[in-house]
This record gives sequence, structure tokens and C-alpha cells, in this order.
Amino acid sequence: MLAQVSLIPAESKKLISKAITKMDVFQQALTKGLIVLHPSSSTYFLFEEVTGRKPPTNVWVCGLIAPKGTCIEMGAMLGSHASSANAEEVAYSSAKPNPRTFPHCWVLRKGEVSHQEPLGALLEEMGPDDVFVKGVNALDREGRVGVLWGNLAEGGTAALVMAAQRRKGFHLIYPAGMEKLIPFSIKEVAREAKRFEYDYSMGMPCGLLPCEGLVITELRAIEILSGAKAIPIAGGGLGGAEGAVTLVIKGDKEQVTKAIQYVEDSKGARLPPVRLSNCHECPLASASCGFPLKDKHWV
Repeated sequence: MLAQVSLIPAESKKLISKAITKMDVFQQALTKGLIVLHPSSSTYFLFEEVTGRKPPTNVWVCGLIAPKGTCIEMGAMLGSHASSANAEEVAYSSAKPNPRTFPHCWVLRKGEVSHQEPLGALLEEMGPDDVFVKGVNALDREGRVGVLWGNLAEGGTAALVMAAQRRKGFHLIYPAGMEKLIPFSIKEVAREAKRFEYDYSMGMPCGLLPCEGLVITELRAIEILSGAKAIPIAGGGLGGAEGAVTLVIKGDKEQVTKAIQYVEDSKGARLPPVRLSNCHECPLASASCGFPLKDKHWV
């Protein structure tokens, strides 16, 4: 049986989250261990998929690429945007945040939800049966991924997590929609992303950290959920489908029918709005962002 489907980025993230929850290592950690979700547009859906509700914090994404450029904004509703911004959130958004004190992860400890726990303490608690899930910014043709970092501590939270994983042996999972696909190897382009050497940066200057772990794309998600095979045949779109991926799904009738059902269940997924701070008022603008504000018409 053969089918063709299209997914916009938010729908891809929803589909990938469904697949991650079906993985044996995730199910085992959910019932017996510790799952740590780094806030992102991917893990937002994963938290929702597991708990049936939205994350319990103001911060739902930590750093993003906005139309004006790269931004370290702590999600949609921090600071003056927040309904109840707490001291820890505001403190971490200062000019020199310490990755070990990062307080924004969503934690599932034997299925029980927790948050506002320092990242360093969580990583020390984790062991071989636990799971850490983090979104990425780049995916290459070999299926390797990379994360942008703008922290003054080299590599930011991603480097801290990977160092802990090598010591503690927990499972590190990266949801990666094909909207993130770049035409060069992650290791090659990481050498070009020199966070401290740019003469100009449209937003916060960033390095790119190559990451090690299990990568789940839409293609792998279809396989996990149904056993069918998915092949990308087109990218992009218009009218809200910018960044979309169009796939051919093939397999036996049962596999493809099952895959179609999961895709249809993901259609209509939407993320919260991103309400960024005014660059002219942002405390990071001069401290570590370096955006040449002046009279840029897109700021």
C-alpha cells in the first residue's frame, strides 16, 4: 500500500512525540525511573502527550530563532510577559547564566510531574535506565544533529548534558523534524560557527554543538509507530505550510493504514504564540547578545 502525507513543523513535532512515548526505554523510565524534558517546541508536545495537559510553567522554550534572528528569550511568557514569573526564572535570564542552575526542565519521576529543579542536580540523579530529551537546531544527511548555544559557558546546557550522559549512561533522545535538515555535515559546519569571533550577528551569536544520542525524525517516527517506511519527496509550502515536509509512506495495508491514523491524529497541532521582548529593553542586548539595533526595520 502507498500513501502521501504532508506535515507542517508543529504536526511533525506532535507525530515524533507520539513515537517517543512508544519507545521501550521511554516507557520503562516513565514507570520506574526519571525522564527529564528540556523545554522546546518538540518536548512541549511530548509533555502534553504523556500527561494529557500543557506544561505547568511559563517557560516552554529556551532560546529560539525568530524572524529578527537568534534569541535567548526564555519562552513566550517570561518577565513582563509572565502570568507569574518566579525569582528563579528571572535570575537565570541574567547576563551570565550557569547551566548547572538551569531551572526550566520538566521532570517526570516515576510518572509524577516536577519542575524548577536545577539541571545539575537532575543530571547527578540520573542513571542508565533514565531518559533525557532535548530538541535540536540542525539535522544533517547522515542523521546527526547539532544544538545552537549562546551561553557564555561554552556549549551551554547541551554540553553539560552530554558530559553527564557519558558518565552516567542515561538515554539521550533528540526529536528532530526535517525542517532542521541542512546540506552539510554537522561536524563540518560546527567548525564555522564561532560564537566568540563574529564581527556581526543578527541576534545572539551562537556556536553549534554536535550532539550524540538517539535521533527521532518523522521517518523514524513512522517506523516506530507503524512499521511502515517513509520517504521525503518535498519540502516547504505556503499559506502556513512553510517548513512542511511531504512524505510517501509504503508498507502492507495494516502498516500504512496505521501510519495514516497517527499522521491524521497529529494534524492541526499548534504551538503557543511566541511573544518576544523588545530588543531595545532587553537586558541581554548589550551584555551578551550584541545585536546592532540602530534603526533596523525588522526589530
